[in-house]
Amino acid sequence: MAVVGQGITSKLVAGAGVITAGAAAVNTAKNLAGAISAGGAGGNVIGAIRAIDLPAAGEAVGDLYSAVANFVDGSNENDWRVRLSLPSWPSFATSVVLKPLKDAGGMIFPYTPTINIASNARYSPIDTTHTNYTFQAFKNSDPGTITITAPMNVEDPTQGLYWIAAVHYLRSLTKMFVGIDPKAGNPPPIVHLNGYGNYVFKNVPVVVTSFSTSLDANCDYISVPVVGSAAGIAEGLADAVGGLSDSLGSAFPAAAAVTGPLSTIAGGVGQVAALAGLFGVGGSTSGGTTHVPTKSSFTVTLQPIYSRASARNFSLDRFVEGGYLSNQTGYI
Repeated sequence: MAVVGQGITSKLVAGAGVITAGAAAVNTAKNLAGAISAGGAGGNVIGAIRAIDLPAAGEAVGDLYSAVANFVDGSNENDWRVRLSLPSWPSFATSVVLKPLKDAGGMIFPYTPTINIASNARYSPIDTTHTNYTFQAFKNSDPGTITITAPMNVEDPTQGLYWIAAVHYLRSLTKMFVGIDPKAGNPPPIVHLNGYGNYVFKNVPVVVTSFSTSLDANCDYISVPVVGSAAGIAEGLADAVGGLSDSLGSAFPAAAAVTGPLSTIAGGVGQVAALAGLFGVGGSTSGGTTHVPTKSSFTVTLQPIYSRASARNFSLDRFVEGGYLSNQTGYI
């Protein structure tokens, strides 16, 4: 039992050591968000990103990483950049990992992506005896999938944080609510796609069906200091205690009087930590260092998705006349 006690102590000490400030990493993420937002409608986004660490007019302003940046929410109607919105679920708004995307007003592709779109009308053939031509019966229409292929180059730790946030965001959108989630049983979140003006993508509701990128061996990697969630650290400690309880119960069945309370405590800590993270309580901690490729490409497949109610209210005449441009649900 002495060895077990030392194991718990070492885990708690390690957890306490991880809870440190991550302000520098957060500020650099803000700088990136400001640069992307400053790109504006048709602006030089790449130039803005390159100028993140340059003071205005070239004057020295001291510690640039601690400078306060001003942001916009990207709601400018003339902003034609391709972006995916953040889900309205609170954890996406409070996540310290996703903060660069929140500050930028969503996941904005910093370099012009390649987008493939398609629209399908399906017909079923009617085989009629003694005819020269097959008759076609209309079955249904399908907006088709949207495939985005975008370069994601990284030149400094600030852009590295944005790369990490984008990967974490797309991974999150391919997972459902499960386990101890308050919304357990629900599918992955729906987000909105905007880009290139109202007649191309205007608040199109989509789900991410696939995401891929490559970590190429033939490129350099940049070291990026990252931040983590204090609530997440607490959940990790709860998992460790719960695992310890299971191990003790398997090795020593007679120790149920000890392992039962341990398991109960671990479950309680995990639920409290989950709720704390949900409401943004717990702050941030040092997440160590992550290495990201300087050159990579994202491939994201989106599926437009509409509710039954919105489909019932659809009007082709209104669609043709452009009547859905001011609608909250964009139809394509």
